[in-house]
Amino acid sequence: MKSIEDTLKIIQDIIKKFPADIDIALIGGYAAVLHGVERTTLDIDFCVYSSVLSSAKDSTDFYSLLLRTLPERFEARMIKGSEIQDDPFKHDVIFIEDKMGEFMRIDFLVAKYKWELDAIRTAINMEGIPLNVVTKPYLTALKLRSTGYKDSSDVVTLVSLMTGDEKEKTFELAKLIGRDKKLSKLLSPPEEEPTGDIKEELI
Repeated sequence: MKSIEDTLKIIQDIIKKFPADIDIALIGGYAAVLHGVERTTLDIDFCVYSSVLSSAKDSTDFYSLLLRTLPERFEARMIKGSEIQDDPFKHDVIFIEDKMGEFMRIDFLVAKYKWELDAIRTAINMEGIPLNVVTKPYLTALKLRSTGYKDSSDVVTLVSLMTGDEKEKTFELAKLIGRDKKLSKLLSPPEEEPTGDIKEELI
């Protein structure tokens, strides 16, 4: 299996060859790892946007250009947001896979909302990482939209690693996307188990 660094270099090459401007930032599990969360991931996720998307109803034109840009060893498929039942935000997602099975899967989440474009454009450079990484508040907001256990766990850990200003921004973003109650619930201390003898009927 190729390293994360090799995968990031492939993405860099694709961006350089892409025949239009493209904004891209690292999100998902690997971004969480870079911010200090201890976890593993089987794919590498990016949030992307291009001027090609601004005049189109969906991501079809962007996807067509991407297909022409991919090295031959890769194949891609796009799932339109309208077909993803568990995504209330209805994003188009492009999955890129290596036919030889040496590179991890690459997922492109196509930005749909202004705050997601802000997430890409405020992404930060990290030493040794050739592509920018979304900040902790925006990464947390992205994860608050998901329903997976790992995402919820990542949210709790990410918030614990934040400065006061980052926490303030996180709650602001959570309110913006309608996930402020979910964030508060995740950060609430767990309910204590009842103590003392519990009367149960014996066999």
